[in-house]
Amino acid sequence: MQVGATFSGIEGLVRLLRGVARFARRVAFVTMVAVAAIASALARGEFSVADGVITALLLVPVAILLLFSLGLGEVARLPERLRRMPDESREHLAELTRIAGEADASGPGFRRTTSQLWRLRNVAEGARGLVGLSLPLRIFAPPFLAATFASLWASVPIAFAGLIALVLLAFG
Repeated sequence: MQVGATFSGIEGLVRLLRGVARFARRVAFVTMVAVAAIASALARGEFSVADGVITALLLVPVAILLLFSLGLGEVARLPERLRRMPDESREHLAELTRIAGEADASGPGFRRTTSQLWRLRNVAEGARGLVGLSLPLRIFAPPFLAATFASLWASVPIAFAGLIALVLLAFG
């Protein structure tokens, strides 16, 4: 079986995912700067609750694009996580076996039980990374992809509005 060849063939896909994530972060940053300019232009008068609501709504595409970027980053790390998974699984199983052996040998006791629960928590935290492989894949759900594309398209007019706001701030 050619596991190394399989993982090395994925490197091009990983580079693509990282590039798309970088593009999404850049669009989010430009949109965030544009929203800041718009909020500054709105604040020249009295900044009302409606202005705050508008500003918050304009930040929604930024949040969605940043979440998408983070999710893509996690998906890009999946091949490396899958490569490490067998070793980490063996380590977690060995630690669980040690904890269980110590619990049987030591008997009850608050201090020992607390220590064992803390060690068990550490194992569970480490295993959460192994179990949570499906979480980053949720960015590919159709509703989230639709929200991401809508955010990308909404960022264009927001950026132009931010540019207009900057001109107004500079000359007004």
